[in-house]
Amino acid sequence: MRSAPSVSFPVGRCRFYGWVLVALAAVGALVLGAWSVYAASQRVWHGVWGAAAWAVWLFFAAWSWWRSPTGQLSWEAHAQTRGGWMWCSASCPEGAPLQRVELVVDLQTRVLLRLHNADALTRWVWAERARNPERWHDLRRALVVRN
Repeated sequence: MRSAPSVSFPVGRCRFYGWVLVALAAVGALVLGAWSVYAASQRVWHGVWGAAAWAVWLFFAAWSWWRSPTGQLSWEAHAQTRGGWMWCSASCPEGAPLQRVELVVDLQTRVLLRLHNADALTRWVWAERARNPERWHDLRRALVVRN
């Protein structure tokens, strides 16, 4: 089997992920509101603790979306070997080699990836077709190559 072509693809904050978080926050608020109405005879502290837990989740969700990793994910095809992945970002402009890239969720126009670097740290990123439609199919080919 031939290797996928070399590709460099921009990765950053994903609108889809943001909308999923907004939908989950809305569902959580509705459940919390319904619980407060139906459990009005319960102690008031239960509702306060529920609202506090929801607010903490909301803060964490917004923080995680805002702090989403941004950079360039690159696949370098090599003639003798199977190729290799690199992650370039503002904090590491020269690029850091990745041990592997896992395709976790594939929604055709966007994918959720787990990047494993040499330090055994993982980074979760969303890649969206809209960021570079011309190179999207090259990225998808590179993702199915077994590292």
